[in-house]
Amino acid sequence: MIRLLTTTTAKCGFPRHRFFLRNKSSSASFEISSAENDNSQHKFDFDQIRNEIFNYWLKAEAASPNAGETKAQYCCFTFHDAKKAYLKPSANWHWLDRELSSNLAGETGAVFIYRGALSALSLRPIHDDVLEFCKSHMANESTHLQMFQYIVPDGKRTLLLPIWKIAGFTLGFVPTLLGGSKALYVTVEAVETFVEEHFQEQIVPLKNQQACPKLVELLEHCCEDEVHHKEDAARRLLGHSSNRSLDAFWIKPWSFIVKKGSALAAEIARRI
Repeated sequence: MIRLLTTTTAKCGFPRHRFFLRNKSSSASFEISSAENDNSQHKFDFDQIRNEIFNYWLKAEAASPNAGETKAQYCCFTFHDAKKAYLKPSANWHWLDRELSSNLAGETGAVFIYRGALSALSLRPIHDDVLEFCKSHMANESTHLQMFQYIVPDGKRTLLLPIWKIAGFTLGFVPTLLGGSKALYVTVEAVETFVEEHFQEQIVPLKNQQACPKLVELLEHCCEDEVHHKEDAARRLLGHSSNRSLDAFWIKPWSFIVKKGSALAAEIARRI
């Protein structure tokens, strides 16, 4: 008899300050940026989140047209067999796998946007507040990237990460070099506007399905940070510019290009 064994696993507001990594072999804590200077803490159990993702994949796999092929490989499809099938590089990608691949690609690109911006700022006169903006946001995005690296298996990651690094660096470097902090703030605001929508497109369906509650908490946490980044960039842009300069001809077209480019990159990361 063939049977599928699954395991069960027990809004954007801004008070986020620290998370604690929990796994079977070690524990560690990481500081992450907070929109409010408070002492709030948030704990993520990455083992539980990984199990939620695996269970979601297993249910999607069992309901897929290829389910028969997977089951036929085993006389008794145990939990261990299912885990092996899930971790195979050739395993099917279902909706959540594709979304998490795009998340990891996006966080990789985000880190490199700030690396590119910092490189450009080293070539032109700057104010300390611009450096602080880049460094604090880059540290926060690096933490997001670490979290997704912990929960997304190697075989479920886009093959194009080197391209996202180059694209992210270029997106941070060129506008900042040519337009300074104003162009950087416009770019970040546009990117984060897309990213907020991107996370909500995952959070809402998972909540509606009452699936992966701990993963949803992590996604909401990241979404809150991205909203803060967007609002921080917009606030600095308004404080930095006169009303006349905000009407510069290039702002709306550039923002449109960045948002559409981000959407295209996310779609590619879902597929390759």
